[in-house]
Amino acid sequence: MHNLPYNGRKPPLWFVAMKQVTRFAAVFVAALSLCATAWADPYRVRDLVVDKVAPSRAEAEQQGRAEARMVGAARLIERLTLPEDRASARSPIDTSAVARLYRSSETQGEQKSTSVSGGVRATGLVTWNFRADAVREYLDQRGVPYVDTQAALALIVPSTTSGDASAWGSQWAGRSDNTVLTPYVAASQAWPRRPSAAEVQPEVQSAGADHGVVAELTQQGAQYYVRLIDLRPNVPKPEIAVAGPFVSLQSAQTGAIVELERAWKVASIVRSTGSTSLSLVATFRDLQEWVKIKKSLEESRLVNNLNIEALTTLGADISLSYAGRQDQLVSDLRSRGVDIANAGGSWQLRVVAAP
Repeated sequence: MHNLPYNGRKPPLWFVAMKQVTRFAAVFVAALSLCATAWADPYRVRDLVVDKVAPSRAEAEQQGRAEARMVGAARLIERLTLPEDRASARSPIDTSAVARLYRSSETQGEQKSTSVSGGVRATGLVTWNFRADAVREYLDQRGVPYVDTQAALALIVPSTTSGDASAWGSQWAGRSDNTVLTPYVAASQAWPRRPSAAEVQPEVQSAGADHGVVAELTQQGAQYYVRLIDLRPNVPKPEIAVAGPFVSLQSAQTGAIVELERAWKVASIVRSTGSTSLSLVATFRDLQEWVKIKKSLEESRLVNNLNIEALTTLGADISLSYAGRQDQLVSDLRSRGVDIANAGGSWQLRVVAAP
């Protein structure tokens, strides 16, 4: 076990009375509750279309919702897995079997019914919520690697190097999604050039996002491409991916999010077995930073056997085990706003500095 933070420069500042420890614990619990958000349910599939004709309204709605559940199951499978892994499954993935692993459904907005030839037509939108444990078990039984941990919330900033910036921005206006693997909130404006991290940081903060991602549109003839760029400082490879070609701005917007999810899955899927033990030091300036560090470790799907060995007002000694590669752990924690690096033979954790 290595020394506590700052050992050798001055003694660690322990809480000198139980009263102070209790106060710290109470504030810590409160801070955790404030940090909890609804940005974490990839097993929730929304915007599923209900459109069915049947002899009665009740039958049309029931059949329409059942068909929407099938579509939702297919979207869920695509969301959590990669095509190559689905193709190499030990046994075929049956969409209808996954569709039976549902928990509940919710109606979105107004549901309509109209009399038509042949009966009643029911239309509307519905959300289906699937059972996470059952879907995980289903995929595990078939040997299909999957990702169901979401990236940190991103502010998507549309920009363009060619074409109409306002038209591209209109495709993102008011959009957000907390169910995709890469949850996002769209920025309030489009840029006619690629903005810097500092230029978008105020909106990143006001939106409650972790970082900004530029969705840079280029047009080549009748086709569109979207270059996705991570604006976080010190990211080894800021360019996430280039998506396209697309035939319309609408499909480019949808495709950009699909490509973000694909890149996240490629970087995050663990194909190795076993785990690696690691001891490290977390340094933080205040309680808020410590809460962010601890929460990032607790929510990382790679981290297990997490132990807080010692805690001071200056830092913490932590031991853990992690699955996968070291670069995957680094990427996963960075997506949550925390840096992990080896400094002088000692692994250290700290909150990513704002640009």
